[in-house]
Amino acid sequence: MNPIKIDSTYILLSILLLTACKERKQTISAQNPDLEYRIDSIGAKFVDDGKVMGFSIAIVKKDSVLYNNSFGYVDSLQQIPATNNHYFLMASISKLVGSTIVMKLVEEGTLDLDDSLSFLLPDYPNQAQGEKIKLRHLISMTSGLKEYASTIDSVYVATGKSPTKDDYYEFFSGNELEFEPGSHYKYVNSGFVLMAMIVERATKKSFQSNIDRIINKPTGFDIQLISKRMKSPLMSRHFQLNDGKISRRKHWPWIKGDGGMTNTALQLARFPNQWMNGSIISQNSFKLMSSMTYLSSGYYSEYGFGVKNGDFEGEPMFGHSGGDATTYSMMFHFPRISTTIVTMVNTNRTPANARQMFSEVALIALEKKKPDYAKNEVIEGNLTDFVGGYLTPGDSADRTAYIVQDKESKGLYYTFDKNPKKGERMYNLGNGVFWIEKWPYDRLRFERDSAYNVVALKEFYGGYMSRIRPKVIGRNDEYIE
Repeated sequence: MNPIKIDSTYILLSILLLTACKERKQTISAQNPDLEYRIDSIGAKFVDDGKVMGFSIAIVKKDSVLYNNSFGYVDSLQQIPATNNHYFLMASISKLVGSTIVMKLVEEGTLDLDDSLSFLLPDYPNQAQGEKIKLRHLISMTSGLKEYASTIDSVYVATGKSPTKDDYYEFFSGNELEFEPGSHYKYVNSGFVLMAMIVERATKKSFQSNIDRIINKPTGFDIQLISKRMKSPLMSRHFQLNDGKISRRKHWPWIKGDGGMTNTALQLARFPNQWMNGSIISQNSFKLMSSMTYLSSGYYSEYGFGVKNGDFEGEPMFGHSGGDATTYSMMFHFPRISTTIVTMVNTNRTPANARQMFSEVALIALEKKKPDYAKNEVIEGNLTDFVGGYLTPGDSADRTAYIVQDKESKGLYYTFDKNPKKGERMYNLGNGVFWIEKWPYDRLRFERDSAYNVVALKEFYGGYMSRIRPKVIGRNDEYIE
């Protein structure tokens, strides 16, 4: 190993760090030094806990940078501090960017949202499935396709061999749809893997070329797939927390469509303004992307075309999150205050993940307090409508979530074994919304049909809708302890 090369690289990165920090402080302290101090304190706390290697945070209001700072390290030896110039994995935020590319191609007449999968990919192996599934289903999580990741990812981990198109096709041909396309919502990566294939076939260009033409060129951004950037000295290495120790984890260079994009936190925080104002796609296309999706089962999903909708402590937001065992990246825009918050983390399986950071940063940026509804519960009448079992289509029965009612207190509990003593107490906020103390930034919301029957349970994590569990078992005394 050449020590001169290492020293020169480290010096260069140190200069970049000092420059970035100097620029950040000149920008922020002139606007809100208290905000800077409080978020810096959050960052320092996560670093001191020792459960994350490095991360970056950015807040942009319209065109102004309210905050941008990075913490920890991007290398195994902890010699290279994380800077605002370092690139992190966007993970599933790539789905939002990929859907934006699709909408641009729809505007240009290259694609149509109602084109079938069989038309878009004539070699798709299951023609019966392919005729049912439309492009809109693929990018709204309503296709009914089974999740590929647990099967195909495990092969890559075991062999180091990147999957091919044939591997995906073999998986899809061997698995039936979990529900009729358009009838339910289920978060899976499968539709977006096919989306990338569709984009490349329709344009006869690589996915990265489409990113460059549609996203990077009109905005000046530098979004690159990890396969293109993994050797860059400014690309953060990836890590994982196991048994209290942080170790290096290899990047997965083959990920494309459902993930795989990289960017800095600050560029990502600038993305929503360009996405909304017509610089990338039309404002009508943006509105279509960020609208809720109507399900043929009779209610709406808050997931649009590659967009997660929700609200954080009463403040509406939209954007996307991404990760693996834990969240790597969060990008959400708050339209009422024209503010975007981004958190990006380079460590997997850590409690110091991007969603936890996002929640704590958002409290400060939005001037909110940590929620505590344990003593301010809304007192309503009969809650037995909510009692029952809720299961996402395609999931095994042991993943049924049960809402049970305690005989004495009449309070509701969220559990997986029908026993309130092993469940989490649900505090009623009214209108079918409940809060759980263990997960203070999350909400449970129940969906009713036109006859006012409870038909589904929606789970919001950190403000955004993440899971819908249709009601599969009605009220029964065996669920009331």
